[in-house]
Amino acid sequence: MFRLASSDASQYDFNHMLPDPYDRLPDIALHRVSAASRETLFQQGSVTKGLFVVLSGRVHLERVGPNGERFVIHRATAGTSFAEASIFSEEYHCDAVVIEAGDLIRIDKASVMAAFADADIALSYVRQASRQIQAQRQLLEIVGIRRAEDRVLAGLVAGLLDSTVVEFAALLQLSHEAAYRALRVLVDAGHVINPSRGEYRLRAAT
Repeated sequence: MFRLASSDASQYDFNHMLPDPYDRLPDIALHRVSAASRETLFQQGSVTKGLFVVLSGRVHLERVGPNGERFVIHRATAGTSFAEASIFSEEYHCDAVVIEAGDLIRIDKASVMAAFADADIALSYVRQASRQIQAQRQLLEIVGIRRAEDRVLAGLVAGLLDSTVVEFAALLQLSHEAAYRALRVLVDAGHVINPSRGEYRLRAAT
């Protein structure tokens, strides 16, 4: 599991590293953790303790499909937060898996709830949540496209292929075999170029 930072490090003022509104919370609510690649920060059904902000590295929120396949429902990178819904829930609704090792801040659930007494903090939280909902809605619309080639093309247009094809496939809720087949069809059709192994880009308009 992830590791809490040393007691000396935990006294450091992290606020300048955090996005609004979490930069306004007291230091006692912030806990720095370090996590290695493929570590699990929490699992679906586990008791919620708070939300997280990524300082460095990458984290995927994943759910397991009926056949054991893992689907990515959210990606968190440096400077972004995740598990905001845990503030209003007793259990986490998915798994949080570290994809790229890094440092995070865990923010106590009770501290966030207490901070909502400040109207400015509550409004800022709503604004941030709204942006995440918009991004999630876009992803759901793409995942809802039935034909694999069209779904992959929409994912490329949205800029979702920014790591490996395997991760891209999980985000689109496709098997990696289906994603590779769809990419090959798009390359053959001239919509996508494949300049090197594992690299795919939309063909520039002429």
